[in-house]
Amino acid sequence: MPGTVTPAQMFDHTLDARKGWPSPYALDKSKEIATGETGILSGMVVHIDPTTDKIKRGCPYSNSWAGMPIFAFPNQTDFDVSSDVGNISGGVLVGLVGVGAYELESTEYLSTGYNPNIPLTVENTPGADLGKLKVTTLNSGELVVGIVSDKGPLTNEYKKTYVRFWPVYLPYRAAP
Repeated sequence: MPGTVTPAQMFDHTLDARKGWPSPYALDKSKEIATGETGILSGMVVHIDPTTDKIKRGCPYSNSWAGMPIFAFPNQTDFDVSSDVGNISGGVLVGLVGVGAYELESTEYLSTGYNPNIPLTVENTPGADLGKLKVTTLNSGELVVGIVSDKGPLTNEYKKTYVRFWPVYLPYRAAP
C-alpha cells in the first residue's frame, strides 16, 4: 500500500543565482535568526533587525528608514541553518544582499504580472506570505527590491515556478 505523506523536496523553495554568484566579489551576509522567527524559506526576502542584530522575515520601510533586502539562500529548517540538538553545525542564515550584481531566481513570489522591467517589492503583512516578492510600481510608496529580467513566472526542471530578477535597493521617499 503506498504511503500518504508527500515529503518536502529540496527544490520546493529555492533561490538560484543564474549569474554573478558564486564569486569572490559577491555580497552575501550571514546572521543568526531572531528568536521566535519562523517560516523563512529559500528565496524569501529577510532583513537585519536593527534592535536585535538578527534576521527577520520581510523588509520593513518608512519614509525615514528602510531595511536592506537580503534574499535567503537556504531554508530556515535546513541542517546548515538549524541543526539537530547537540550538533555543532548551523546557527546562522546565509543570504545574498539586495545590492549585489547578480541575476536571481526565486520560487517565493505572489500573483502574476512578472514582465521584464517591472519593479518588485516585498510582502510585509504578517502571515504566511511575509517576505515573498510581488510586483509594484515606482510610485507605490513601497521599497523596490528587484527588477524583473525575464517574463514570468517561468517553470524549472522540477516543475516549480519562479521569477527571475536583478536585485536593486530603491527606498521610496515621499515628496517633501
